[in-house]
Amino acid sequence: MKYSLMHPCAWLFMAICLFFSLPACATRTPTDKRPEAAVKGETKVLVAYMTWSGHLRTLAEWVADESKGELFRILTVNPYPESYTEAIMRSKEELNNNTLPELATHIPPEIMAKYNTIYIGFPIWWYDVPMPVRTFAKEYDFAGKKIIPFFSHQGTSDGGQSAKTLKAIFPKSEVVSDMLSIRGTKAKDSEAAVRAWVKKQK
Repeated sequence: MKYSLMHPCAWLFMAICLFFSLPACATRTPTDKRPEAAVKGETKVLVAYMTWSGHLRTLAEWVADESKGELFRILTVNPYPESYTEAIMRSKEELNNNTLPELATHIPPEIMAKYNTIYIGFPIWWYDVPMPVRTFAKEYDFAGKKIIPFFSHQGTSDGGQSAKTLKAIFPKSEVVSDMLSIRGTKAKDSEAAVRAWVKKQK
C-alpha cells in the first residue's frame, strides 16, 4: 500500500484557510459606546437608535442619510455587558421587572420640539422593544409627532410585541405600522432595502 505524504507547507496552508473560514457570527462583538454628535433640530427629522452589536448603527446611518435626518444614539448610564448572553439576560430582567434604565444621552427639550418625524431603531429583545427605548419615549413630549420604527432581529421578523408596545409608549403620536424589519446578520447587505423603505415614508 502506498501512502502520499503532504508537504508541511501544504498542511500549514490548509490550517490557515480553515481558521479564516470559521463563521464570523461565532463570536459577536458589541459596538463601541460612542454617542453621536449633538443634534440641532435643523432638519425636522430625528433618527434615534439603540444598538448592542452594531447592526442598528449600520441601518440608522442609511436611514439618516436617505431621510436627511440627524442621528441620536440611545445609550444607558450602565452599559450592557460585552457578553451577548449577559446582555440578553440583563435585558430580560429589565423587561420582567419593568425597569427603565437611566440614559446617558439626552436631547434638550427645546431641540426635541423642533422635530416632526422620529425614526426609532432598536433590536428585538425577548420579542419586544428594549427597555432603554421605553426610557427614551418617557423622557420627552412626542405629542403630534410621527414615529417610524425600524428594527433588527434574529428570527422575530414580525417584531413580536413591538408594534403594540410602541403604540403604548407613544400614545399621543402617529406610530407608522409599516415597520422595517431586517435580520441582524444581513444588516450590512441591506442598504438598498433600507433606502427604498425610507423613500416610502416621505
